[in-house]
Amino acid sequence: MSIRVAQRSWLVAIIIPIFLRQMLRAKVPWMSIAVLMASSLCACVGLVATYISVIRYPYMGLVDAADGDLYAKYVESRSKFLFTLVKIVGLLAGGLALVLPFLDGQLKGKELLFLLYMVPVVGFIGFLVFRYDRMEHPTVATLLRCSMGLGVPLFPLFIPALLIGSMRATALLDQATTQIEAEERYS
Repeated sequence: MSIRVAQRSWLVAIIIPIFLRQMLRAKVPWMSIAVLMASSLCACVGLVATYISVIRYPYMGLVDAADGDLYAKYVESRSKFLFTLVKIVGLLAGGLALVLPFLDGQLKGKELLFLLYMVPVVGFIGFLVFRYDRMEHPTVATLLRCSMGLGVPLFPLFIPALLIGSMRATALLDQATTQIEAEERYS
């Protein structure tokens, strides 16, 4: 349930500004603020629901999705070549974003903050390109499924949830393995 809430919240947070872009350009200032607040509210609901899902159900990335799972239906089912191409382009763009602040020779406060945010994002994209496998990294798969892929550019916000979820997934899977082994011995 929380996975579907997270998916739909992220989707609505993106769709609201796209479909209501005429309202964003309106001369009435409160109208654009209302559109952005509605989108931000949906994004906050998506963030909280993703946190809950990744921490409470970190193994959901191992489960094949049902019909209501938007990520499995529209994103995960596409070709692996296309995903690899998008990941490599993302890695190159992230690397370029890391190099750009150094071009003028001076780092300002905003540029340093940008670098502190982008270094983990580029590292995460590199992890997704070279090491990620859904079965080996169920917590990351759960994050990608819940956030509809928006967990990649927002990765630094999800680091605490991923750490807690990874510990919880390891403990749950170890417990299940021990229980299965015990049942096999007694059978």
